[in-house]
Amino acid sequence: MHQPDLKLSSRAELQLCLARCFLPPSRQADFDALCTDLPADLRELNSSLAVLGDGEIDELCDTLSTLPDATTVLATYSRLFLSPPAPALLNLGFYLDGGLQGGSCQAIEDLFRTHGLARDPAFRDTADHLALYLQFVGWMLARAIDHQERAEHDAALAILGELHHSIVRHALPALQRLHAQILKAEDEYHLLPLYGKLCSLAHHALAADAMTVQHLLPQPAASTGLLDKPPPATAAPHLQEDSACTVCSRPFVPAGDLAGMIAVLRAQGLATDHMQVCPDCRAGAMGLSPMELPRMRKAG
Repeated sequence: MHQPDLKLSSRAELQLCLARCFLPPSRQADFDALCTDLPADLRELNSSLAVLGDGEIDELCDTLSTLPDATTVLATYSRLFLSPPAPALLNLGFYLDGGLQGGSCQAIEDLFRTHGLARDPAFRDTADHLALYLQFVGWMLARAIDHQERAEHDAALAILGELHHSIVRHALPALQRLHAQILKAEDEYHLLPLYGKLCSLAHHALAADAMTVQHLLPQPAASTGLLDKPPPATAAPHLQEDSACTVCSRPFVPAGDLAGMIAVLRAQGLATDHMQVCPDCRAGAMGLSPMELPRMRKAG
């Protein structure tokens, strides 16, 4: 069967570029990358993907061209996201659970561990931090590319199905609320109108990825409000039958968001063996390794 060109490589690179924007700009090199490399990267990637509005990119570039210095950008970042009481938090789960380190944060970290990943100990924040999540999206897209190149199309679809589920369930509704908080704080505290624009770009890029993948899945769930309305709250799903852990072979019953993702993928006829890993093995026996953000590349 012919596989459509989803431009996954460009999509992954776009997510990695945006991920770096939400790390603290603590060095002069971070400021230089933001002001110099990011505009060229966004224009080049969007020329291939066409997922961001040219007007949006132009507005961001205009803002970047007026940034006075690295200290001002760091002060803006700190006032928005770090200085207590921070008016906005970059933790996605906060906007879904009403607090830090709730069920949504745990679900995201479980998804990382399912794929043999863990936070770098040097990264002193939770797994649902926006920068880490965007990096994970880029990593998942790259993994789907690897499967496609080996003609493992079912495995690629399974990866993309998991990614679609997480973006729609966690990232999009959280980013809507985060964006509103940033805009409110930028206005109230007379801050540089930078991070609201970056958050909007991240939301649009993730929504475009989710919509592209949704059309590819065998039985996409009907959705009329992918960009506008978070999914309704439901009780945590729980699979009734025991599953054998694919690492230690012991029986266990998947619960919570892991059960939900398995159920969704099974309903779409996709493989779920790679997700059937018990909590003990996810926590310590999978050779977890830290993820590292690559530098922005310079266009041309």
